[in-house]
Amino acid sequence: MTDKGPLHIAHRPSDFSTFVGNESTIQSLKSVLDREKGHVKVFLLQGPSGCGKTTLARIIRNYLGCSEHDFFEYNMANTRGIDTIRGLVGNAKYAPLKGGVRIYLLDECHKLTTDAQNALLKILEDTPDHVRFILCTTEPEKLINTIKTRCSTFQVSSLQRAKIITLLKGVCEKEEAEFPDKHYKEIARVCDGSPRKALSILDQIMDIPDDDKAFDAILSATVSET
Repeated sequence: MTDKGPLHIAHRPSDFSTFVGNESTIQSLKSVLDREKGHVKVFLLQGPSGCGKTTLARIIRNYLGCSEHDFFEYNMANTRGIDTIRGLVGNAKYAPLKGGVRIYLLDECHKLTTDAQNALLKILEDTPDHVRFILCTTEPEKLINTIKTRCSTFQVSSLQRAKIITLLKGVCEKEEAEFPDKHYKEIARVCDGSPRKALSILDQIMDIPDDDKAFDAILSATVSET
């Protein structure tokens, strides 16, 4: 088994080709990222929790060749006030340390206060050429309309069960592990279409050698989350 931490971290996709599901969204993202003119500078990734929004944000970072030094990630649930946004706006004026782009990822952006959202408006309207903003949210209805109209919106949806099973089997192959099909089907049934939740459940049974006990552990994991 991998020693790189939880499965949903160790097997996080790093490029579009390894991202499972949401094919139409991936195609749309690649299309706008490949434009020679009229670059999209503000992305809004919306969808349910655990469906891969922040993973896609990091894939966009890789696709644009943004260095780690020029990638700034904010969890707006923890830093939701106007002072954070003022600091971000001040930082965005500086040129990239490496490459040609700086990226600001605002996760859970719906948690921003109304004042903080209003403080974002000007830079989202007049984003410097070297800057990209990626806003991620599970609740887009909590964003003020003037934020949403400044974004190019991409829907990231929950996965169908067949896609979840494909994901689980792919991870197990890399981990040199194998379970009966009923295990994959049960995880796919109970994970609500969330890749992160599916891999978290898989993580809990990876070290259980007995198939029946592993299946019971899937059921127990499901009960503990209800």
